[in-house]
Formats: sequence, structure tokens, C-alpha cells
Amino acid sequence: MAAVAADGRILRRARFETPPRPTPAQIVHRIAAAWSEVVEGLAAADRPAAAGLAAPGPADAPRGVLRQAFDWGWRDVPLAALTSAAIGVPVQLDNDVNACCLAEMRFGAAAGVQDFAWIQLSTGVGGGLVCAGRVYAGAAGLAGEVGHLVLEEDGPPCACGGRGCLQALVSGPAIARRYAERTGGAPGAAPAVFAAAADGDPAAEEVLQAVARDLGRGLALVVNLLNPALLVLGGGVMESLQARLPAVRAALRARVIGQANREVAVRRSAVGYDAALLGAAVLGTRSAGQP
Repeated sequence: MAAVAADGRILRRARFETPPRPTPAQIVHRIAAAWSEVVEGLAAADRPAAAGLAAPGPADAPRGVLRQAFDWGWRDVPLAALTSAAIGVPVQLDNDVNACCLAEMRFGAAAGVQDFAWIQLSTGVGGGLVCAGRVYAGAAGLAGEVGHLVLEEDGPPCACGGRGCLQALVSGPAIARRYAERTGGAPGAAPAVFAAAADGDPAAEEVLQAVARDLGRGLALVVNLLNPALLVLGGGVMESLQARLPAVRAALRARVIGQANREVAVRRSAVGYDAALLGAAVLGTRSAGQP
């Protein structure tokens, strides 16, 4: 939770832990408590007149409904209305990755770019699409599921129930699993694999090279389909993978068609871990009737 100035400066922020499998009432209660903590510390002139919510799942943004939160077991929760009633200001809801796109457009690496894709590499792989300057949500709000592009038909199982998805190959848990398979050990965590590679572990280095190639292969599918001017890469895994960005670009350009696609720019997120937070602030300006 944060209060954000028009230029993207975070004026005041608060954090709260999410309980396991929370109910909507539990989450709204914690949002309201964090809202009070943030707002009470602001000067009267800085107090927000509206709020935005970046939600972890497909959202029906016009209706303010979170269609599904996979980790929480939620379906069709009117989260914007519930939150608005709790904090007393209008609330605009959208998917968290779409919010990240808004942040990059307003404050970050995609400023002035009309057609781009935003890819998040973390415990999962998410994606957001911007076409002609507008976030493209698709017919049911499900556009941009880049993590579930299938690269290997008989590849490793994915959390979605499929096999060989990009997420099952390049996410944080996937990196840990690939290293464990390569070394015969028990799966650990992705940061340990990056640390091992930095210490000269050849198995860790091979795994990360394969991850960079697979990420480039997945991005090539996005580029061949949409012909964006820019790919913006964010998330915790990308922060660690940045030294291998040239390998990602090489794998991408080896698989795209047409000169225009080969010229696609690939940049790291300029807003980093605060992308969804800043995007939620942009949503809040919309619920306040601002552009």
C-alpha cells in the first residue's frame, strides 16, 4: 500500500502479510488497516481521493471483479466495491501485470511507446500487452498469459495443468528444479543457483544458459505474433538474470521473422519491484476521473 505523487514519487507506504488461503473479508480488512496507516501520516493536501488495486489474477476491470485468484481459491469477488466500502473512496481494480504495464508507460521503460509487452519472471511468469497505447485485456481479461505458451509438448509439468510451458522452464521454481535434476540433489531455491553460478559451478552455469535460451524462445513467439516495438522484462528472477540478457536477446533474434521483429528493443523494467504498486496508483487516478 502506498500514497503516490503524480510524478511517481512514493510519499508513504505500508506492508502487510497475506495469510494462507485468506477470505475476501480478511484481505479487505488488512487493506483498510494499511490504508489508514498510510493516509494518517500524510498532510491533508496529499491525502488521496481514490485508490487502485493490482490484483493477483484475471480481473473484469470495468466491473471491479476479481475473476479468479488461483492461490487463494477465489472466484468472481467484487473486490473493488468491497474495498471502496471499507476505505471510503472510489477504487479501480485490474490484474497486477496490467498494472505493471501502466507503471512502465507512465513512469518507466515504456514511456512514449505505443506497442509493447511486459514480462514478469518471478515464482511464475506473467505478461501484459499494450497495443496502440492501451492495455489489451482480451475478451475475458485473460490476454497476456505468456507464461503458458508451450515450448516443449512433453516438457515438465506446469502449475496450470499443462506441460512444457514457459513458466515451467524459466520461473524461479523451474530454475531450482532444473539444477536439482542436473546435479541429482534436492530442489532448493533459484537464488542458490545464481550464487552457485557466480562461484563457478558449471552445472549452475549450464542451467542458467539453458534458461536464457528458453526465455528467448518464448519471447520470440510473442514477437512473431504481435510485432511489438519493445519487450520490458521485470520480476525478481529477471533481476538475477540480467547478466544473461545478451543470451536472451540472441535466442530471441535467432527465432523471429522479419527485420522489424529483429529490431525489437528488450529492456529491463525501470520501476522494478514497485511496478504493480505504481500501476495501482495510475488506476487510482482513473477512478478519480483523471487520465
